[in-house]
Amino acid sequence: MKWVAGLFALVVLALGLLLGLTGFTKFDPTAGTNSRPVTDRGVARVADCTSEGPVSRRGFGTWWTCQADVVWESGRQTRVTAEPDQLTPSDQGAEVPVVQRGEGKVRNGPDNPPVYRADFEPSVVLGLGSVLGGLGIGGIGALAVLGTVTSRRKKAQERDY
Repeated sequence: MKWVAGLFALVVLALGLLLGLTGFTKFDPTAGTNSRPVTDRGVARVADCTSEGPVSRRGFGTWWTCQADVVWESGRQTRVTAEPDQLTPSDQGAEVPVVQRGEGKVRNGPDNPPVYRADFEPSVVLGLGSVLGGLGIGGIGALAVLGTVTSRRKKAQERDY
């Protein structure tokens, strides 16, 4: 019976982790771009999109990751990978205003900092709340399972004496 409780604890922790990843994927741009200045503006034309989900390394949900050809105000023309759900297949055939925000790390390869829609408004509260909420649910579930296991262990020891 102990192995069932242990397995249940692992499942609860995994679900908590996936909820945290969901929050991180959905709201990381929201939480992570507030203090970063816009370094360039441009117009994107979506070339290709791929979807991930319903369960992936990004968490629960379907996420679109699109490649787009961008003409920047600085005159550069590049193919970029937009952040998840910033561009979608519904944007194909349209010119979408986009921005690049200054970042310390480049996640999409050299000379390809994250690209966001120009009308995207970051919110630190929403992003951090989602991540902490997902991780908190997993932590509370794990504590509940561990408490149950400890309680059952004490009852079993009392019966043995």
